[in-house]
Amino acid sequence: MEFKIPVGELQNIVSKLSNVIKINSEDAAGMIYIKADDGLEFRGMNGYVSVIINANEYEIVDSGKFLCKFENIKGYLMRFVPLADGYGTENFHFIVGENEGMIKTKTLFQDSKPSYKTLKFELYNPAMYPAVKPFGEAQFILNSNILKQGIDKVLHCIDPTEIRNSLKGLSVVIDNNEMTFAGTNGVRLVEDIVDVNVDVKQGVYLFKHDLSTILRSVLDDDSQVFISIEGRYIYLKSNNLYITGGLIIGENYPDYKTMFDYKKIITFPRTDFTDTIFTIQDVLDPEDNNRVTLNFNENKLLIKNDRVEAIQEFDGNFEAELDIDVNGVFLASLLKDFIGKDLELRFVPENNYLTFVSKDDDKHTALLTVLLRR
Repeated sequence: MEFKIPVGELQNIVSKLSNVIKINSEDAAGMIYIKADDGLEFRGMNGYVSVIINANEYEIVDSGKFLCKFENIKGYLMRFVPLADGYGTENFHFIVGENEGMIKTKTLFQDSKPSYKTLKFELYNPAMYPAVKPFGEAQFILNSNILKQGIDKVLHCIDPTEIRNSLKGLSVVIDNNEMTFAGTNGVRLVEDIVDVNVDVKQGVYLFKHDLSTILRSVLDDDSQVFISIEGRYIYLKSNNLYITGGLIIGENYPDYKTMFDYKKIITFPRTDFTDTIFTIQDVLDPEDNNRVTLNFNENKLLIKNDRVEAIQEFDGNFEAELDIDVNGVFLASLLKDFIGKDLELRFVPENNYLTFVSKDDDKHTALLTVLLRR
């Protein structure tokens, strides 16, 4: 087996596969599978998610396939500088025999002679690598930005170590051309709704955490994603990528919608509030749940903990009064994706949680549990 591939092309592939391959694993999850025939294919998996990437630029000299440890070549490959203006390396030249593989390179320098390098690596039996089911017929098509942005806005709320299976996943609901993403760890929750135009009118899915993380990292921006779902598995094809992963089935996601009901509301400038919360992050106490006191009283907003306080007055009184403690780190993570001039804090006085909604965008909602007073 023998092929050549441009340095930048392979580095992009290796970078994406780094999101799925487990570097320290001794089994197939720590391997990279490379196949050259009609095209040049690179595969990685972690036991739950598989990613296949077909190279766009390459030259196949002799077809074949091989398996090697990802850690044995990854770091080395990523150190090279793609050729530009007479300096760098143009391509990686793979030569694979029966027992050993080699990567040959020629690096050019502007003021001296080239450097020739050869890396040898151990081979493993490609038959040990799990087969991947070919992509079937797409059930619906989405723009990758919808998936990536929706996942990004809610993923930080999910704890993959949570013992409750339903809370380990990312909820995706399609209902009459709206796609709702939601994630929670039982203390904070984010819901983000996006308008879509898909053939599937209704669907309820629970993406596994590792699948969600990989989709956010490896999908190209602004590209079509063809999606097929069969039982507990999801298949996604986009550009030169093919991704397979698992869904959580047999679990009902918490019915959180009723928690968005409220009796009172406080409206305040988003930028002012967010600036203060972000500024005090480094003086929060992790041993005290990163506690921050929020006090809305008449026309004054007081934000404080044992070390810092920020006071701001406004022209008019708030619609209601509120004095509560929350986790300041969690609050900061919820504030980053809001838009618009004003935020609305909605609450029921007897409940132990708050919801935040932008006055200009009601399709993004965050919920945060209140801390017990010391």
